[in-house]
Amino acid sequence: MKQEKSTISLLRHGEPEGGAIFRGITDDLLTEAGWQQMNAAIENIENIDLILSSPLRRCVDFAEKMASQRSLPIQKIDALKEINFGQWEGQSVEKIATEANNRLTNFWQNPVENTPPEGEPVLDFQQRVISFWHELIASQRGKNCLLVSHGGVQKMILAEVLKMPVQAMHNIEVPYGCCSTFNVYYSTSEAVITLKSHGNQAQ
Repeated sequence: MKQEKSTISLLRHGEPEGGAIFRGITDDLLTEAGWQQMNAAIENIENIDLILSSPLRRCVDFAEKMASQRSLPIQKIDALKEINFGQWEGQSVEKIATEANNRLTNFWQNPVENTPPEGEPVLDFQQRVISFWHELIASQRGKNCLLVSHGGVQKMILAEVLKMPVQAMHNIEVPYGCCSTFNVYYSTSEAVITLKSHGNQAQ
């Protein structure tokens, strides 16, 4: 009997307008370079059944265009939004590094214990992302899906699949246009998920 399998690819948005800022729920558009990064990343992604996207413009604009070009269904998923950085939203990384002293360093080293002021706690972020991830695995059995989302979301799912502690999520590099592809193998007990590829262009 042939084992049932799904493939799920996670694509981070490309470069947005506005430079190096804390961009969680801040809804910036893609730059031209950002569009090019995402187009390059999907060149080798075929046989997609469904696109799921964060509703933020740096993700959904590309996802909708791809869905139209390939005649694919698309869903906007709130759970795929980036983490909310609270008072750091829209602020430059340099400014926060200067004004927040050790608080930024502590956030990079242990985000669980060092939430930005009025920001979304990392464990809450983990709960919404991973709950959706498990629902996706269960509901899209045998289908191939593309998730268009954010660096933090991608890191959280990678940490879950690789069984890394959430405190280590910032140890994973997810540059603009980065694509992580997973194979999901279904059996009578539970799904087995493996990381097939991770990089700036899908393999």
